[in-house]
Amino acid sequence: MEKLLIILLSSLSLTAFAQTTPNWYDNDMRQLYYPAGQYFIGFAEGQNTSGESVETATQRLKDAARVEAASTIQVHVRNTTVNQALSQTLHTMEGIFRQSVREFSSATQTSVDMEIPGLQIDSWQNPTNGNIAAFAYVKKSSLIRQLEKKITVCLTKTETALEQIDQLIAAGQKMQAREVAMKTLPYFIELEETQKLLAAVDEYADEESLQLQDTRSLQQRLTGVIAQLKNGISICLMCNASLFGSNYNALMNEIKGELSKMGCNFVNEETQSDWTIRIIADARKYNVVTIGNNQQYFCYVDAEITIKNVTTGQIIYENQISEKGGHPFDYENAARDAYKYISPKISDIIKQQIQQ
Repeated sequence: MEKLLIILLSSLSLTAFAQTTPNWYDNDMRQLYYPAGQYFIGFAEGQNTSGESVETATQRLKDAARVEAASTIQVHVRNTTVNQALSQTLHTMEGIFRQSVREFSSATQTSVDMEIPGLQIDSWQNPTNGNIAAFAYVKKSSLIRQLEKKITVCLTKTETALEQIDQLIAAGQKMQAREVAMKTLPYFIELEETQKLLAAVDEYADEESLQLQDTRSLQQRLTGVIAQLKNGISICLMCNASLFGSNYNALMNEIKGELSKMGCNFVNEETQSDWTIRIIADARKYNVVTIGNNQQYFCYVDAEITIKNVTTGQIIYENQISEKGGHPFDYENAARDAYKYISPKISDIIKQQIQQ
């Protein structure tokens, strides 16, 4: 009777184990339910280490399964012979595009880690020995659909960004347009990686499914914008600074130096510029303070600033600012000290206005 009870309990235990065990846990079952021709898979199994929670160990093994699945796809990509004409088209498009933007941004030098759209990851803990197993899988047909969808989404994002860039340029906001263009470049890197992956995974991939014509069109638009923005913002700077009847050219040179750091270039004709900036600055004596045998001379520099958006014809800033300077020698040196303080303030005002 006891032997019969033990056999019955063992049978029930095995039946319960079989019912709760996922079909991907056993290697033979994995091959049956997730055949290599239809799925990309990754499997990892282990135990939680000393001091590691079950949740942490599960996540670690899920990550390992994800990496194995990605490696399986990468190996497949390397071993797949893509249509020669299609491969050459992808390579040529990539080469032309990256060459055209190399001087504009280093963003094209980065690479995108391969993301597997549609990848699912399951986990299970074996009740008999406490082992934790993780299984990552994606059906080949599902991956192809997801990659095609990802290409469409990426192209839509790129087109939206280009429309925004065109609007900013039309409004004379080249600095903002340049920033958006910089952020748009990685979209093409992601797009290239996705197209290459789809071309390798889908044996029936062609120019239409890869949307190469749309890609070429957007590439040409972006490279055209890049050529337009390469030299940055054009500024016609008219600066008249005086130091008690003498010209103080250092103010213009200092402002040009600061704006050049932003990629601005300077032109002599207002019609050739994006922005016209007029500055009229003059020094005025204030007072002399005597303390014992020492004297301190004080001066003010007053500057009138006008900033005009040439594209719209709108004056976006018009104001006067003043700065005080002091020196123990004379008024002239005190005025130079005031110019030293007012120069970076004028530069900051200009930067803030042309970047709005």
